[in-house]
Amino acid sequence: MENMGEAYRLVTYIMAGFAVVYVALEIVLNLNEVDNDTSNIILFEAAKDKLFFIPFGLGAIMGHLFLGVKTDYFGLGDGLPVIILFSLAAIMTLIGFKVPFKKPVWFLSILLILGLFYGHLFWSMNF
Repeated sequence: MENMGEAYRLVTYIMAGFAVVYVALEIVLNLNEVDNDTSNIILFEAAKDKLFFIPFGLGAIMGHLFLGVKTDYFGLGDGLPVIILFSLAAIMTLIGFKVPFKKPVWFLSILLILGLFYGHLFWSMNF
């Protein structure tokens, strides 16, 4: 069990390192002379164009990491929710490239909320 504590600590340090690098990158991008080059703007523009799975995926990750339920109500296990999430992202990507349609902010917001519910109920980290 001692190795599990060390592995947990290592993963925590790696994730904290990624967070620090991300924040530093965002600060650099905000301070440079190029307009609209921060990650949130780039992701928003990509989601408005063809990659509208991005808000759903981010919502699912947030629901998975920060919310979540302790009981597996749907009995999907550990792997099936990830396969479903990947399949939904692939379907949304195909739709995004094949069917041109306007993706207003309210539509992307609904996808974010649906992803949050998906990550909370079906892909909980707390099972």
